[in-house]
Amino acid sequence: MRSRYSAFVNADVTYLLNTRHSSTRALDSPQHLKQSCQETTWTGLRILQHHQGQSKDDQGTVTFSAHYIENDKPGVLTETSRFVKEGKQWYYLDGDHKAPNDPPLSKPGRNDACWCGSGKKFKRCHG
Repeated sequence: MRSRYSAFVNADVTYLLNTRHSSTRALDSPQHLKQSCQETTWTGLRILQHHQGQSKDDQGTVTFSAHYIENDKPGVLTETSRFVKEGKQWYYLDGDHKAPNDPPLSKPGRNDACWCGSGKKFKRCHG
């Protein structure tokens, strides 16, 4: 999960496609991934929980919140991702997005806590 997040941060489209399971890879186009990476600035990842996914397992789930900025507005993507292991390689299968129940986020003030959950003031973290 963390490696795929890093790939989104670094716009590594090849890695994102190579770590997507072959049964769902066609759902992602290189052009769409590239455009998404160019339009979004990822600012933080929090793993909320996981189930299975250890070396002895062949499947697992990870629930996470990924913070981002898009069109100068902050946002949070919360998803439960499903992974499967083939051989020694883990592949992203698909995920369920949680619909936000909270009102849209607004940009924090300079002295407010950063939305990424770092515990730092916004101006010191992502300001």
